[in-house]
Amino acid sequence: MCERAADKRDIWALILAGGASRRMGQPKLLLPAPHGNLLKQTVHQALAAANVRVAVIAPKDGPLRREHVDGLPVEWLTTTRADRGLGASLAAGIRQLEEYHSPSAVLILLGDQPEISPEAIRQVAEAFIHTGAGIVQSRYDDRPAHPVLFAAQLFPKLMALDGDAGAKELLHLYQDHLYSVRIPGKAPRDIDTPEEYERYRLTVFSQS
Repeated sequence: MCERAADKRDIWALILAGGASRRMGQPKLLLPAPHGNLLKQTVHQALAAANVRVAVIAPKDGPLRREHVDGLPVEWLTTTRADRGLGASLAAGIRQLEEYHSPSAVLILLGDQPEISPEAIRQVAEAFIHTGAGIVQSRYDDRPAHPVLFAAQLFPKLMALDGDAGAKELLHLYQDHLYSVRIPGKAPRDIDTPEEYERYRLTVFSQS
């Protein structure tokens, strides 16, 4: 299904940072983490994979700013449609990456999953390089989850997304083109509530 040469130099990790943090009650991606804040932590994990370029898509007038990931080599993208949901932010990010960089694939990450493994990101990108699969998804011991990669020929489908549905429907529609990568351990956790952040904080700062 891959129409472009698979090259790690033009595989991008797109970090979705457009959520409203309603359940947290404050901008959750700015909460402290070992590498500064939750967003910066997730960016650090993606960069540590060392085989993808990294972009963040955030609300244009939201609390997140480029300086919140200051010092890191990331592409900062914004959208005015983040309030429409995750699917709208994803569509905006794909559209801008396609316009500016024409990547052969984009790997989707969530900004509120700071425990995402660099090794999982690396293996998903490598699987695309070796197989040219239309979709590559990590499969953990408990369930499939992020990161999930989409090849360029699916970008028009991603750019048509709206609302909060995300890309789950595409995973079902194109399961014949889906290649799974086994990742040991449990899927990365979302951090949505104060209780979830407190568990994360106690875990990561007790190790430092």
